[in-house]
Amino acid sequence: MNEIRYKKVSEKIRIVRLTLGYSQEYMAQELGISQNVYSKNERNIKDAPLERVVQIFEILNLSIAQVITEQV
Repeated sequence: MNEIRYKKVSEKIRIVRLTLGYSQEYMAQELGISQNVYSKNERNIKDAPLERVVQIFEILNLSIAQVITEQV
């Protein structure tokens, strides 16, 4: 996955989070991490642990297929 694709995934996560009305603080609490760490993960998803990315998708009710095909 190239850099542009990672940025699009990060942006999609942010948009869906905001659409659902979830704050970064809420997401961090659900993940058991600090808001600062969540913010860094959301901005640069390629550096987040894969397990955390899967957890983020689950919280946002996103499938990997939706993210990859850009269907939300």
